[in-house]
Amino acid sequence: MKPFLLISRSAEYETRLRSLLGSRLAVVPGEFLMLGPQTVVERVHHQPRIALLGPVLNFEETRGLVGELTQRYPEIGLIVVREQRTDLEDWVDDLPLHAVLSPHAADSTTTELLDRLSGWLVSNGRAVPEDFEEPPASEVGEVIAALVHGSPDAEPLNEADQVEAGSESQPFEWEFPPLESGVPSEAIGVVAPKGGQGKTTIAVNLATGLAEVAPNSVVLVDADLQFGDITAALNLTPERTIVDAVADSAQDELVLKTALTHHSDGFFVVASAPSPELGDAVASDALGHLIERLRETFRYVVVDTTPGLGDHTLAVVEHVTDAVFVSNMSVASLRAMRTEFQLLTTLGLMPSNRHFVLNQVDKMSGLTVKDSEALVGAPVDVAVPKSSAVLLASNRGIPLIHDDVRDPAARAVRSVVMRIAPEAYPKRTKIQRRWRSNGTE
Repeated sequence: MKPFLLISRSAEYETRLRSLLGSRLAVVPGEFLMLGPQTVVERVHHQPRIALLGPVLNFEETRGLVGELTQRYPEIGLIVVREQRTDLEDWVDDLPLHAVLSPHAADSTTTELLDRLSGWLVSNGRAVPEDFEEPPASEVGEVIAALVHGSPDAEPLNEADQVEAGSESQPFEWEFPPLESGVPSEAIGVVAPKGGQGKTTIAVNLATGLAEVAPNSVVLVDADLQFGDITAALNLTPERTIVDAVADSAQDELVLKTALTHHSDGFFVVASAPSPELGDAVASDALGHLIERLRETFRYVVVDTTPGLGDHTLAVVEHVTDAVFVSNMSVASLRAMRTEFQLLTTLGLMPSNRHFVLNQVDKMSGLTVKDSEALVGAPVDVAVPKSSAVLLASNRGIPLIHDDVRDPAARAVRSVVMRIAPEAYPKRTKIQRRWRSNGTE
């Protein structure tokens, strides 16, 4: 019997808690959350009485775990391990928690809180005193997870996790849909000459649409290293970013995958740097290396770039199979796009698969699509009409093609997806609305 369960991304905190609770503690690494909270809870092979969630878990991950744990173990006690921050009150209001514990709390404070919650569970008939006693020596070797942050002293799997009867214990391996034999991985860079062209909107919806035909085999990289806002557009709160993804420690495949944040539409995100200073520290060659490494695992790698043709954007263009160029209908942007095309052609860096998207097409702009083509010197592949639905979807944190599938802009963006994957024909006929954490549509 292991009455205490820890789900955390902090190896340091796990070590502290193990020293306090010993064999009474079961652990599932928080990295499993990229496979969903249900997968994490399925790794729990004992009935826990108290679960500690965190540190280094975001609100959505914590909420998902709370839902799965309370459904499976209605009598469980729940503690969030988190620093005192301004939004802590929102967590307490929205989640059925029993306590909040600072990860920096003294061992005596942690032990006292666990004892108090254990006593409360017993007094309310949710547990019995024997649940919290030290297990017999025969049970000490049983564990919940085989791999804990890659530590060499990870405990062996129990019998339920043996690959075959009588086989040796093996560590859990990350499971992504395997790339089919003969099917190449594709990388798509989304490029714009200036900011404000709608580049991020195209990148987000491109990843969303591709994930429909390759679920969990699409990764969206926010390589706008100074002011990337993909996580804001998707209402995500990542714990790790591209800075972690290109770090030396990320040469380990498992560590690299922990830098990914999963989106409910079936794709992964590498978030932009948390500050311009940290973004500037990401080398352009490291970005190119990251793209190549991701292509070893994912069917599609979509990269949102920094506006213009700086070193990082050029590094992206060098490592992609397709480039989606985005411009609005302003004369300045169209002329800048023409200059980009000429420069990339001169440098020999123009990807063989080029897609020109004319965004925010408006009859009142004074230009036509033909005028835009003349200014750029290249045909427009997809014209996306100006629409208020784009801003509404972004403010909701929902990709446009899943927010209002009948909107003309959504249909046009869908055609961008189909240029990469023709089989990504929309199968949904109704507008999809998603409930958010605040209970509103």
